[in-house]
Amino acid sequence: MTTLPEERRRPGRRRPLDALLLLARPLLLVSFALYQLEVRRNLYPRDTPSAAFEGVDPVRLLFIGDVAVSGHGVLSHGLTVVSRTAERIAVDSGRGATWTVVAEPDLTLAKLVARREIGAAGVEVAYVALGIPDVLLITRPERWSRDLETVARRIQSESGLRACRVVISGIPPLSDFRPIRPAVRRIINRQVDRLNAASADLAASVPGLIFVPFPTWRIGDMYIKQAFSWRTMHDAWAETLASVLRA
Repeated sequence: MTTLPEERRRPGRRRPLDALLLLARPLLLVSFALYQLEVRRNLYPRDTPSAAFEGVDPVRLLFIGDVAVSGHGVLSHGLTVVSRTAERIAVDSGRGATWTVVAEPDLTLAKLVARREIGAAGVEVAYVALGIPDVLLITRPERWSRDLETVARRIQSESGLRACRVVISGIPPLSDFRPIRPAVRRIINRQVDRLNAASADLAASVPGLIFVPFPTWRIGDMYIKQAFSWRTMHDAWAETLASVLRA
């Protein structure tokens, strides 16, 4: 029997939290505006992107995401979560890999749903690594789950392959990566947890969907900032994403 999160078992308990998030919306909208400004000013790859690791029958991949999939924080495409994931899959499979990318630093699920095409023709594995903008815009879990299912089913339909898998990545603990006031931090963390729980529930109920939590740099409640860099983040996330295909 599937155990549902407490929020879903007791719908009445959602109301105080929803009210709190509604009151916090102005604060998070300010955080979203600052986030947009920050990610557009920061580093991104400057070299020519590659989209293939040669092989006899390359695994066809699709990466959809916001800031990290855009290559935030590193200067080479070879260091991004996209390239590092594809490289691991190419080696693990022995087939090589090719990939396409759909990414914008402020991409939301709603914007993705509004696209006419996602670009998943022939894709064997699609990675969806979205959520930071949706956290800051306080997207409700019900809306998140509905839009995520729409995107996943469209990917599978566009793929044309019955075995197409959609890997949904957990949303990063974004309050760890930038200075945020404690009160706002608690709200953001709660919203991250809500959307991740919705993603995990959806993946458990829809064939071909896989949910994988975001890797951590924590020991207990302590965040090991000395261990963090954007390069290590991309690499650790890539290892986590690629590992789900080894099971």
